[in-house]
Amino acid sequence: MKSKKKFTEQLNRSTIFRVIAIALVIVLIEVIAGICIFTWSSNLTYKHDYLEYGEKSQSLAAKITESFGDRIDDLEKDPEVRPLIMQALEDSGAFDDYVVLAQAQGGRVLGDDGILTGNLRNNYNLQYNEVGRAAVGGKVYLFSPATLGDSSYCIAGLVDYTARDANIRNLRGNVAAVLIVAGVLCVAALVAYAIWNGNRTLHGKYKYKLTIDKSGMIRKRSANFRTLFDSIAQLQPASSFDRESYSLVRLPAQEGDKLVAMRRGVMGKNYVNIYGSDILNADSFVQASGSNGMDFDDYSSFSKVFEGFAAKGKRTLIGIMLISNLEQIKTLFGKQMAQDIQRIVVKKVREKFTYVFELDFASIGVVYPDGKKLDILMSEMEDIYRYISAPIKMDDNLFTIELKTGFAMCDASMESLSFEYAIKAAEAARQRVIDSNLAEYIIYHESQKKLYAKYFIKYDIKQMLSEGAFEMEYQPQYNIKAERIEGFEALFRVKKSWNVNVDTFSFITYAERTGAMVQLGDFIFDTGMQFAKRIESKNVSVSLNVSPVQLMQAGFTENFINLYKKYDLKRGSICVEITESFLMTNYTETLKKLEILTSNGIAVHLDDFGTEYSSLLYIKKLPISTIKIDKEFVKDVLNSKESQAIIRFITSIAKLLNLTTICEGVETPQEFDMLKYLECDTIQGWLIGKSMKSDDASAIIDTFDYKKVVEAHKAKSAAAAQPTGKPPVR
Repeated sequence: MKSKKKFTEQLNRSTIFRVIAIALVIVLIEVIAGICIFTWSSNLTYKHDYLEYGEKSQSLAAKITESFGDRIDDLEKDPEVRPLIMQALEDSGAFDDYVVLAQAQGGRVLGDDGILTGNLRNNYNLQYNEVGRAAVGGKVYLFSPATLGDSSYCIAGLVDYTARDANIRNLRGNVAAVLIVAGVLCVAALVAYAIWNGNRTLHGKYKYKLTIDKSGMIRKRSANFRTLFDSIAQLQPASSFDRESYSLVRLPAQEGDKLVAMRRGVMGKNYVNIYGSDILNADSFVQASGSNGMDFDDYSSFSKVFEGFAAKGKRTLIGIMLISNLEQIKTLFGKQMAQDIQRIVVKKVREKFTYVFELDFASIGVVYPDGKKLDILMSEMEDIYRYISAPIKMDDNLFTIELKTGFAMCDASMESLSFEYAIKAAEAARQRVIDSNLAEYIIYHESQKKLYAKYFIKYDIKQMLSEGAFEMEYQPQYNIKAERIEGFEALFRVKKSWNVNVDTFSFITYAERTGAMVQLGDFIFDTGMQFAKRIESKNVSVSLNVSPVQLMQAGFTENFINLYKKYDLKRGSICVEITESFLMTNYTETLKKLEILTSNGIAVHLDDFGTEYSSLLYIKKLPISTIKIDKEFVKDVLNSKESQAIIRFITSIAKLLNLTTICEGVETPQEFDMLKYLECDTIQGWLIGKSMKSDDASAIIDTFDYKKVVEAHKAKSAAAAQPTGKPPVR
């Protein structure tokens, strides 16, 4: 029976260490042999040939320089010079073909009558001053250049190198074949060694051993199991245990329930052996397993393990990891690639944290109990995190892993040691990572709870909607050339009477995180369109902000257009504002939806342009009508030449593409004048007006006078500059 056991059943920790040591030695020998052979072949071929033909080309260049003298400087001006040089080169008979080139632009070939044409660097990945190889027309040519005297021109000889290059490749193949054969022999040796040595200590690493029948009835049990679980007569059916991974089983014991990780051995005709250890001491058998360790995929197992540790009354670390760009990888490279990367990340996490739970496609839960190993883990967290989030190379692509993680250190200071509270604390830390970009991971402790207050908030948005807790305000947008208010940005507000102690952005973020943004969006769009209908006759538009959550919602465009048609709004009276920050992951879907909106007369504004990816591809392909320039460029526009240059660039591009621009955050007449000089079309900011109620917004359309605003601003500045009459402070 023992001879029939699988290799993964034979392994133990001691065997693994020995196998790894042997494998490292053999691999090291293979690598050294391969490097030596390859180096020898390279010296024998490329290096020797490069030197030989390099000397030939240098000698030929010296003769050409001596023959033509100063005429070389007129190579491109005098059409007779290049043909004469080419004839002299061909008469030398040193190479199969020749080329004359200028050093400018990385090696520009003069004439198009030879094997090489165009630009060396761009077309052939060659340098004008280095010997190299180029593949042209199914052949490989050795390219050997030399400078003509002190000029900026070069000559180069070309040799048919096809056969020689093929020999080198064949040699590489032979070296690879030798290494593969050696690798196969290595694996065979390791398998033989593991089977021979592994069985001796197979069962020593498990605390419990049982024999059960197929229905789960216990027929034999070890002394340890009998002492702790004497009352247990039956486990789950034998078929529910796996040979290569572990099942987490909660068993009643005299001192309370215990979590035991179990796996089965070889199943006989009627009976099967089951091996297990307490989950709190699982390090040895998890690391010794031939599988990837314990596989959990739900919050139920996650919570049970955490509660088992927390019940001891000591510290417990809990964490939530999010691979934030996994969906983007899935979109760009396919589901299989994303799954492969996810598996690699999970495997790395298991190596460091042991107790790991795959919660969903991109989220990973971890738990770690108190002890010396936790202290070591905390001290090495930077290195551990760097290892887990290191770029992954697959299919010649290098994938950056964007891992956003929140940990919570749960101890006696916690308000509650329940799983629900602990996971909320970890999620609060993770959300702070996402919102603040302070770091890639943050460790929460109860002593810092004030910093996380907004992440612990809980609002019934549906109830607040029904009770009228929200309102919309409108910030005016002033057209410089037309000298009139031409639009408003609709801004969501929580009424002050509700005393909500978080800012609007945090409240919106909470709504998105809790799935309430769709309902909140319906209120924003409906209220904004009511106002647009009210001022429709004044030829003024209303801009509505659309979040990624709303835009990606199934049926968003249909619902938005139905609401637009409900109010019978004319074309151009409603604009939607989108930010460029989420276009990278949702570009194709976004493009489709925006095209539907614009075809129905709804304009599109690209908000915060310049602060994220700022790809010109967006303004080329997206059906946008306006670019909004972020206030970060406006706040220092009077003193920063860089900001002035960026704004000038954006406004120039916009005009060429028949787009308009809106500059946000304008607060002074001086900024207004500078932006007017830089040819911005529209101004938005406190200089024109703060956000206001709908009645005030409707009234300001007809009453706003920019000249009076400037006069008021000057009067205020003059008053501030007047002496107060108070004696100076000594």
